[in-house]
Amino acid sequence: MLELFACAQPYWDPNGLILAQDEESGRIAGFVHAGFAPNLEQSALEYSNGTICGLMVHPDFRRRSIGQELVRRAEEYLRSKGAKSVVAGGGLEQNAFYTGIYGGLDPSGFCASAAAWPQFFQKCGYDACDEALILRRDLIRSRDPVNAKLLRLRRHLKLVITDRPTNESWWWFVRYGQLDSLRFELHEKGTESVVASGQIIGMDLYIPKWGVRSVGIREIFVPESQRRHGYAQALLLEICRRLKEESVELVESHVLPGDQRALDLFKSARFEVAGRLLTFRRWL
Repeated sequence: MLELFACAQPYWDPNGLILAQDEESGRIAGFVHAGFAPNLEQSALEYSNGTICGLMVHPDFRRRSIGQELVRRAEEYLRSKGAKSVVAGGGLEQNAFYTGIYGGLDPSGFCASAAAWPQFFQKCGYDACDEALILRRDLIRSRDPVNAKLLRLRRHLKLVITDRPTNESWWWFVRYGQLDSLRFELHEKGTESVVASGQIIGMDLYIPKWGVRSVGIREIFVPESQRRHGYAQALLLEICRRLKEESVELVESHVLPGDQRALDLFKSARFEVAGRLLTFRRWL
């Protein structure tokens, strides 16, 4: 999995993966992986924006400043490539590596419940940057909301599902291209106009660890002229219903805390906040 989702990436640079090894035992004590965020067009890397994509120190070797030294060496590597700033954790849609094997739907930052990341990165000279909320819904235990509006929408809309990526960027293909994906669209019956669309990403690689089949939902979009009609909620609920029929037990999405419209949408579909992913920034 490390080969497929890290070393095989077209922008892979072995100098960005730095290991700490215990001289006496030969054991790997920790590692840090540094990379770069994409440019605004998501057509290539932006080398002025460095990222720390992953950082880990084995419990047997902690409290020896190994983590701080790994961060320092990652910064040296990024600076040598032209980075002016570093975001530890990458952030939503910004992490170049580990999509599909770390962080759920997207490696959007360091899990707040896993370690004392704020204190650690403060020691390394970083300031708190952004965070992403992990929203999840248990499809087995939860029930769909029912109201007259949703029933009316279901009568005059139809769901279209395709496995063909539509106008996706280079950045999407290098990160999600190895994973199963489907596009869902709600069409008006008669006119066939698209009133809402979204994408699901398969997360089957987490089954051994999580013990359940899970799917990520991203890019829920409603055209400006079609908003405020409940189409986004109708699409989200229809996606969840279809996934449940396919024995998917858990669905997940990542949302920025300041995106109140997205938060309200997912909460209306019975999603709950399951965790926080944190990022930290330092200017070089």
